[in-house]
Amino acid sequence: MPEVVGQYVDQIMTTELRPVGNMPRGVAHLLYEAARERQKGPLSTAMATAIYDRVAEGDRVLIVCGAGGAPSLPTGEIDGLLGAVALARVLTLGLGAQVHLAAEARFSAPLKEIARAGQLNVHSDAVGPAPVEVTIHVSPEDDAEGARFATAILDDLDPVLVLAIEKLAPNRAGIIHGATGNPWHAEHFDPAPLFEAATARGILTCGIGDAGNEVGFGALPEVAEIQPEGARCRCACGGGMAAAVATDFVLTAAISDWGGYAVTALLAYLLRRPDLVADADYVEDILRAAVRSGVVCGWHARPVLSDDGVPLDAQRAAATLMRTAVTQALSTSYSPSH
Repeated sequence: MPEVVGQYVDQIMTTELRPVGNMPRGVAHLLYEAARERQKGPLSTAMATAIYDRVAEGDRVLIVCGAGGAPSLPTGEIDGLLGAVALARVLTLGLGAQVHLAAEARFSAPLKEIARAGQLNVHSDAVGPAPVEVTIHVSPEDDAEGARFATAILDDLDPVLVLAIEKLAPNRAGIIHGATGNPWHAEHFDPAPLFEAATARGILTCGIGDAGNEVGFGALPEVAEIQPEGARCRCACGGGMAAAVATDFVLTAAISDWGGYAVTALLAYLLRRPDLVADADYVEDILRAAVRSGVVCGWHARPVLSDDGVPLDAQRAAATLMRTAVTQALSTSYSPSH
């Protein structure tokens, strides 16, 4: 049954609804098919099952998120933050994990507000431990500092899972790019040393993205062919926007947050906890919190109730469909015989 639920959740999360603009249309299903060909099953089921099997009560988990920066998105974008918080909730309340979030400094305040709207406490050294809390770390934008941060946080946390959602990653030339091929390295934490070290230590690694320039897509060379700037970018490096950082499991969705909701839904199914699915009201609550906190829709580059250009009503609809896929699969009612 997890494969059946995952099949339909995957179809929902890959429905491309962004407006027509500078981003290519019709690539979401192509990226998904490339990942599915390697994984041989629903992506949400595979990632959720791996997490369910690995993470136990009291284990530490590190989720890396945060995308967008100057000049077009100086306060950062919404996508990735919401999915990170939804995943943090199911990991804490469902699996009993201790969840740590890491993002650039501009995301610290927004993550706190989104986490609280997402029914989680935020750890404070001044107050001390609280029930069902997440801890937020600042990931440095400087490459040398970032490499030291990667080693230090793995040493300190000893996590069983390191997961990235909408976390931009360097290409084969070592440069981070936006989805349209413009360089965006100086404004972002370079996650390559973190994931390379995690892999070397035998830690489960997962990557969730929507364009191919994020952590995890190093496992999909097809990105170079599918995306217009995949093989050749718009800067001097010439290495394309395709990320070169691979993970044990990679999930591609039409919007990265939808990928996070999809994995959350499958974890809730495996736990038989439909209350932990990111339903429509939950998604609206965290989206509103994100806009209040100062991050913006990555498509519109302004504070509107939209995630990657897809408005609130469609966000609620996608969440409702995912929740229904889970609740119907857990239902024990039977139709009358004919």
